[in-house]
Amino acid sequence: MAPPEMSLCDCYVENFEDAKQILYLNELDQFVKHQLKARCYIWYVDDFVILENSIPKLEEYKAKITDFLAEKLKLQLHPEKSKILSVSRSVEFLGMRLFPYHRLLKTKNIRKFNRKLAASYQEYSTGKLMYDPIYEFMEGWVAYAKNANTYHLRKRILNSFEERFSHEISSKEVNRGRPKRKE
Repeated sequence: MAPPEMSLCDCYVENFEDAKQILYLNELDQFVKHQLKARCYIWYVDDFVILENSIPKLEEYKAKITDFLAEKLKLQLHPEKSKILSVSRSVEFLGMRLFPYHRLLKTKNIRKFNRKLAASYQEYSTGKLMYDPIYEFMEGWVAYAKNANTYHLRKRILNSFEERFSHEISSKEVNRGRPKRKE
């Protein structure tokens, strides 16, 4: 993580409509890396951050990115989500609140996860959903949650999950040690 004195430009592309535009945004990625030569730059789908010690440098980057998006890609930065902040405060990125020395999942993401898990439990109990999709959902969420400081949260959720499904085994687990068949 960046030291507290660094600043952040959190930019979110507003009119990102189609998954195909991810390839389109590769041009922005190349521009930021090779033309602006931003040293600490993170891009994920339509969201990116640039870490820099100098606020004037970040303002320059933001102006150049705004111009590049408008002229070359006919896109614009989201006016409320594109801002320059000090990372000594928390910054929201990819569903997490990032602090200089730790990361937390946003509370609304935890509530959303709990609602989906409860709905999955309900569908499982009525026979509408098999165990494997629930296992895969849980596996994906745990992989995401590991990116934040969530050890105790994950332990509590996984213990409850294992108690509820102690009699089940995923097809992934059954097939894990098997050698692949040659065709």
